[in-house]
Amino acid sequence: MSKPHISEELKRFIKDEIRTVLRLEILLLLYHQQAKSFSAAEIARELGFETEATQEQLTALEGIGLAVQSTSEASEYKYHPANTTLASTVDQLAVAYATQRVPILSVILADNSDRT
Repeated sequence: MSKPHISEELKRFIKDEIRTVLRLEILLLLYHQQAKSFSAAEIARELGFETEATQEQLTALEGIGLAVQSTSEASEYKYHPANTTLASTVDQLAVAYATQRVPILSVILADNSDRT
């Protein structure tokens, strides 16, 4: 049985937009709990990261069109892709990460050892 393949398009998205393990973990948390809004502190506690670094990644995710600040609470974020292309790509990423965690992490870490 052959291993599922990570498409070149998905690899490029990971390298260009995701870039860090921290950003990946935050994105997937928001993705898997789409009905909920989170503050940076809540995400930091949940994932075991520093709040300031988490806030920076949330801002970056908002900048690339994958998260928005909640309308009810400005300091909370939720998953909200800007378009169907981004939504589809994140769907592919979530599926791939569930079955190919090491190859996905390898794409992030291959170019730069400080992308944790």
